[in-house]
Amino acid sequence: MKDLQGINLSYNKAYGSKDRALHIAFGDPWESFKKLPAFFYTLEQSNHGTVTKFETDSQNRFTYGFMALGATIKEFNTVIRLVIAIDATHLRAKTRGVLLVVVCKDGNEMIYPLAFGFANSECQSRGHGS
Repeated sequence: MKDLQGINLSYNKAYGSKDRALHIAFGDPWESFKKLPAFFYTLEQSNHGTVTKFETDSQNRFTYGFMALGATIKEFNTVIRLVIAIDATHLRAKTRGVLLVVVCKDGNEMIYPLAFGFANSECQSRGHGS
């Protein structure tokens, strides 16, 4: 900013400005989590065969979410190869957590998405061995 605009801008001020701009553009990430159950319900109603799951803990805090679109499930047996890959990547925003994806390859060797999920952590004990 000093070279471009002649302004001294600290790291904290720049980060705060970026955070505020993202909040204005996309809203509060915590509010987005509150909208997920309604989004999942609408997704299931408008896409026949879609499967979703949204789980919270005993204090009503988000634990994990999952979705597999009905069209993907329907075509699963006819287009996939026999290897399914599951992977996760850590999210670095304020909400943290992990994004999970399940994919395989179709008959044309193209990536075929099967399901998506997100959770607080990659591995989490649920207290009953699963």
